[in-house]
Amino acid sequence: QFTWKCPRDSDGCDDRADWTKAGWFIFCMLMIAFLAKDMIGGCKLIYHSSRIRHTRGARFRYLIGGTGLCSITVFALYVSTVYNRAIATSNTDIIVNSVVVLFIMDLDEWIFFALDAINEKWTEHAADAEVSEMREEIARQRAQLASQQKEIDDLRDDLRRLCETVELQSVWSRWEY
Repeated sequence: QFTWKCPRDSDGCDDRADWTKAGWFIFCMLMIAFLAKDMIGGCKLIYHSSRIRHTRGARFRYLIGGTGLCSITVFALYVSTVYNRAIATSNTDIIVNSVVVLFIMDLDEWIFFALDAINEKWTEHAADAEVSEMREEIARQRAQLASQQKEIDDLRDDLRRLCETVELQSVWSRWEY
């Protein structure tokens, strides 16, 4: 539906769109409320891709996943804005169009949850991969801590021996005088 009306007896045209700044403010709040989770999650994945403690393969997956998630989120915001600017004629249209786009964005997660509720074995591998990777990371960090604790214990033993040697030398030096 077009909002510009150009009377035949006039040189000017009127925009009859009924949307206001309040409608666009509500649009912004809806977008922030629903897309912030994905944007923050994508940024966290990108951040974790720079952490050296992860394997190179995990860092690459984090980078690709985070970049993809942020890109899809920004694209959804862009598409929703352009779509509303082109189609919406009132504040109600802006809100309805935004909710439809956000519904479509969340549909994949709802399908995943529905499949998980129907049969957990169908979606088990998606969660198992993350859990097994976390377990491997925990085991690697525990091994690193055990190695560092052994080094600390060895250094303490060396320090004790050095202290005993120094004490013995001081005792011998007193006896020599």
